[in-house]
Amino acid sequence: MVHGKNSNKRIWSLYNESLVRRMKDILDLKDMENYSHDLKKQNRRKNGRPLILPDKIIGILARIRAVFNASFRSLESYMRIFREILGIPRISYSSIFRRIRKIRVPEIMNASSSVAVDSTGFKTTIRGDWLSNKWSKKRKGWIKLHVSADTEKIMASRMSLTAEHSHDPTQFYRLITGHEVKVFADKAYDSRKIFNLLGNNGAEAIIPLRKNFSTLSRTSPLRGKTAREIRKLGEEEWKCVHEYGKRWTVEIYFSGLKRVIGEIIRARRTDYMIQEVGSKVLYYNMMRENTRTYG
Repeated sequence: MVHGKNSNKRIWSLYNESLVRRMKDILDLKDMENYSHDLKKQNRRKNGRPLILPDKIIGILARIRAVFNASFRSLESYMRIFREILGIPRISYSSIFRRIRKIRVPEIMNASSSVAVDSTGFKTTIRGDWLSNKWSKKRKGWIKLHVSADTEKIMASRMSLTAEHSHDPTQFYRLITGHEVKVFADKAYDSRKIFNLLGNNGAEAIIPLRKNFSTLSRTSPLRGKTAREIRKLGEEEWKCVHEYGKRWTVEIYFSGLKRVIGEIIRARRTDYMIQEVGSKVLYYNMMRENTRTYG
C-alpha cells in the first residue's frame, strides 16, 4: 500500500513526471556549459588538427539522433541553434557524421534473476514493399535484434544483433549471463542444447515444447522433466503454474522500444547499422530506468 492506495495501481502523477524527466535526463545539456574546459583538456595531447567540439557535445548529438531518429543535416541545424543560444561553434554534418561513427556503444550487461528471451526486426529502409515490387528493387532486408529482457524492470539485460536469416536459438547463449533463476521463451527455443545450458546453470527453463515432443530425456534431463510435467498437467495448466505469461514482458519491451525510439535504421553499412540499433537499445534502457509508475 502507498498512501492508502494499492501499490500495483498506476500513480499517474508519478508516472507523468517520470516521463517528462527521463527525456530531460537523457538529453542533459549541462555538458555544454563547460565545453571550453573540456575542449582544452581533449586537445591537450592530441596530434593533428585540433577539435573544435569536445566528445561530450558529440555524445549529445548522438543521443538526439538515436532518440528522435534525426538526420545528420538536422544535427547541424541543432548546432546552429546552440551557437545562437550558447555561442558554441558549429560544425558541418559531415564532421558530425565522422565523429558519431567513432563512438563505440558499450555492451549491455545487466544481470537479472528472471528474463524473457525473444527477437525482433529493425527496418533498414523506409521504402514500402509495393514500391520494391513495382520497380523490381532488391529488398534490403532488416536487422534482427535478440534480447533477454528483465521481467520485473522491463529492460534489456543482454542483446545480440544478427542478419535477418539468423535463427533465434543460435544467439541464445549470448543472452544468458549464468545468474538467471528463471528463463522464459517461446517454442522456437525448444532445444536440448538450450535446456542443458540452463540446467547446468541451475536455472528454471520455462519453455513450452513442440507438439510432437517425447517424454524421454534423450541426453537432456531438464527437457525430459519439462515434457513429463506438460504431459501430466496439460500445456495450459503448466503455463499457469509457471507464470508463463511473464514471457510477454519482452514483447512489451519491443513495443515500447519501437514506439518511443523508432524502428527505422538510416545507416547503410553493417557496422553503422549495428551502432544505431545498439544506441537505440542503450538509450531506451536509460529511459526505462528513469520511469516510475507504482511508487
